[in-house]
Amino acid sequence: MNWVMDPTIDVEPWQVEDYRSLPIDEIFERLDDKSIHLDKMTFIAFADNVDSPEDLADGLLEDSKEDVASHDQVYLMIFELWRRLLPEKPSLSIFCDELDQQIHLCDSGQVKNIEPIQDALANLQVILDENYDEGADPIEAFNCIDDGCANNVESFLYDYIAEQIDNGNNSYAIELLDGFSGYMREAKWFDFLRARVLSSTDPIEANKMMQRLITKAVKDPNFEYNLELLSFLVSVGEKETFDRLVKISLPLIQLEEDFQDLVAISADFFHRLDRESVENTLQNILNMREKIPLYKNFDPKDPQLASFVKVIF
Repeated sequence: MNWVMDPTIDVEPWQVEDYRSLPIDEIFERLDDKSIHLDKMTFIAFADNVDSPEDLADGLLEDSKEDVASHDQVYLMIFELWRRLLPEKPSLSIFCDELDQQIHLCDSGQVKNIEPIQDALANLQVILDENYDEGADPIEAFNCIDDGCANNVESFLYDYIAEQIDNGNNSYAIELLDGFSGYMREAKWFDFLRARVLSSTDPIEANKMMQRLITKAVKDPNFEYNLELLSFLVSVGEKETFDRLVKISLPLIQLEEDFQDLVAISADFFHRLDRESVENTLQNILNMREKIPLYKNFDPKDPQLASFVKVIF
């Protein structure tokens, strides 16, 4: 999965091969080349005595003199056979692999049927709830799943729920928020999503909730989070609330990209207010800075910061 996101990583072909696409007979033939002689019946028989594909691979390789790389190749094939032949006996690693697969399909725009990702998320909630009911700490229970996945599951959940809201699927968004919010490390992001859903039915209460979120943002400063709140306020927020959050965000600017993002969002906000002169001034600031690298450190003494502050407040 890391190689998919960064193809420049140096890997061996077997490490990135799509084992899901291999015919099952070919997998058995490859194992046979490694002196591991199995067929469907013997594989299932061996698997009856262990709890996971990891345990089965360790047992089959216990007396092997193959190197570590060869062991890893065998494990990947055992893992794929377990996934296909023992769907009724899923292990944590099998679940995490399926969740990663569905996240990858979503992120790469390859989803043809929404049921598999919905099923994966429903299974995730069941696993988390069962662990919580047995006395596990909710955050630790989620971390156990997240650590077993190649993807950042919490980040995916936020983006996925936000997409449901964007598409008007508020009922499903609320269902996901109710199911997962208590397990999240960064709960404030999911509280913000609740405010977004609420804005469609009760904008007054949503604005009150935003005020509470901004108060929390003062105590736990995070520029990226503030930008998310500001982007939402562009379409529904009051100027007093928007101004308050901008003031909180100003000391958090570190990069040129941060400053330009803040200016661009502010321009959109004043466009909604029909404050054309302010919008044009902000757009001029952006135009003058378009050749500055976004990754460059931002100078808090930059005169255009003072100009920005003067024009919006």
